[in-house]
Amino acid sequence: MPGERVGPIALGMSAMDLAGAAGAAPQTLQQGKDTVYSWGDVAAQISNSAPGVDLITVNDPRYETPTHVRVGLASLAALAVLGQPMNRTSAPGLETFDYEGLTVVVRNNLVAQIRVRK
Repeated sequence: MPGERVGPIALGMSAMDLAGAAGAAPQTLQQGKDTVYSWGDVAAQISNSAPGVDLITVNDPRYETPTHVRVGLASLAALAVLGQPMNRTSAPGLETFDYEGLTVVVRNNLVAQIRVRK
């Protein structure tokens, strides 16, 4: 759900709450000031300055938004459902659509990743 959660992982959860809700993360990475807890195609990030999860990244088509946007969906279908993004950026082979609480990353005209944030 944009700006809120992905499955059992909710924005704002502490590392302890995260482990209780989603189980121990098989992989934990320290990326600068951020700690990333990864369960394969779903990851939760807690920045050093944040009290809890501040970003959830999804690369798994089994998760979808309430409006049925999911990894693998055609970018035109995502735009039709979500409307025009607040911000749209492009890099070679990659487009990013920013909405309130949600970022959709597109590669080859398909949704490649969904990021849930506040």
